[in-house]
Amino acid sequence: MKMTSLLTPTLKKAPAGWQDPGVIRLIRSGYALDFQNEEWNLLPLGSILRENVAWTFLHALMEENFQQLDSLLYKKDGLYALAQRAVQSYRDLPLNFMELRQGLLLLGGIETASGKEAQQEIVHTIDNILQNLNLPSIVMSDETLGTDGNYVALKASDQYIAVENGVACSSCGWTGTENARIEQSKPYRTEKEMVRQEIHTPNASSIEELCEFLHIPAEQTVKTMFYMAEVDDGWRPVAVLIRGDLHISEEKLALFLKVKKVRIAEENELMSVMGQKPGYLGPVGLPERVCLVADISIEGCSGVVTGANKPNYHLTGVTWGRDFKTKHIGDVALLREGMNCPRCGLELQPFLWNKVAAVWSEKSDIEGIPYQDQQGQTERCTLWKGWIDLNSILTALAREKTYPFGLAPFDVDIIVPSVKDEVAMNLATNLYLEMAQNGIVVLFDDRNERAGAKFADFELFGIPVKVVVGRKAAEGIVEVHYGEDAKEMQAEDVVCFLSSLLNDDDESL
Repeated sequence: MKMTSLLTPTLKKAPAGWQDPGVIRLIRSGYALDFQNEEWNLLPLGSILRENVAWTFLHALMEENFQQLDSLLYKKDGLYALAQRAVQSYRDLPLNFMELRQGLLLLGGIETASGKEAQQEIVHTIDNILQNLNLPSIVMSDETLGTDGNYVALKASDQYIAVENGVACSSCGWTGTENARIEQSKPYRTEKEMVRQEIHTPNASSIEELCEFLHIPAEQTVKTMFYMAEVDDGWRPVAVLIRGDLHISEEKLALFLKVKKVRIAEENELMSVMGQKPGYLGPVGLPERVCLVADISIEGCSGVVTGANKPNYHLTGVTWGRDFKTKHIGDVALLREGMNCPRCGLELQPFLWNKVAAVWSEKSDIEGIPYQDQQGQTERCTLWKGWIDLNSILTALAREKTYPFGLAPFDVDIIVPSVKDEVAMNLATNLYLEMAQNGIVVLFDDRNERAGAKFADFELFGIPVKVVVGRKAAEGIVEVHYGEDAKEMQAEDVVCFLSSLLNDDDESL
């Protein structure tokens, strides 16, 4: 394609309001157009780049026996309906599918009852593809995706790139999101049983103020947080108990309660339930209509301090089983730095990351599809789903100097520093036609622009190879730049050289 026919609204300066260098590069290079409210949409070059990335995944997944669908996987029970139609016997399984939908590649599969290892296999496949694209990826554990679910992520180098906080263990290499499972979270316990007492604690409505007032560690306190859980007939109040030094994960809490959404109770809702504002609430003497949930850090505690459900007062010496108790006990805490690694128990470090893909077991309200196993017994299918965020991959690729061969919108950019040089223009035109005839995807910068502007745009475009037809055009010599290397060669040898270069790179991918 010739530059004079291509829509490429490049920018000399970085667009305002953006911090991620990948997004800035996409907008500056004319690959994307930015809108208000932190939105950006792909332009022709960006669309080509995303199609190339998508094809890389489609091709690799087809080799793993994935089949492509259209407008089915995104529907709530689409995969279930397909299983009803397609599966009768173990001979019909497994079935794996993919579906392009805007910036996502949706994934789904139907497995035998014992086929849960398929999820780990697809995570491994996605990880390998990203590694081949020079995007070192990491598998992140996350409780909200289920016991067999994982995110595939890219490590972020700084806060401007990261969109998620996570934790990592420098000892065993385990990585997880803040919603990863916490294997152990010990409750605070005193050696001797303590008598529960009500004490006056003025102006100590926060954990920090309470600990300073009583000269106790935060882990000796119990936070009581009120949430509203969305159920079929509206919103239901839920009181959540957690050790004072920990924080509640709303995602884990919603999963534990088996509801779609939870939110912090508003002041008027709290007044309706408890008759007072937050700050001095506790688990002792709660109204029966309030569902009480305890984090695993609370079960079995003794000698702790809680709110007294009375302004400016707390209770000391509170003990599980004697003063309060609940059957609703689960892991609803955020996993933060400084806590213990779920795998080896050592201290976790902060870890910044970006979501690229996710795979999980599909939970349906409908009973699983029956099929006949090898012994003639009736079993039920296992369904799984996932997604690959193509736009996140584009953004990550845009942070690098050039795009890989096969992904870049063009393999080669032919630049003539001066279009007034007729000899150079004729040689460049012939090279352009020869490359196109030999299957090389080439961009010909035929604009009547100064050379500096053309070279600057080439850097923005991230095209792997630059061919400069300039001062030695009369001798049939051009400059070929690729990676950190550059060489002069006869124009008649360029196509052969580039074909060899492209084929070698295809083999590496």
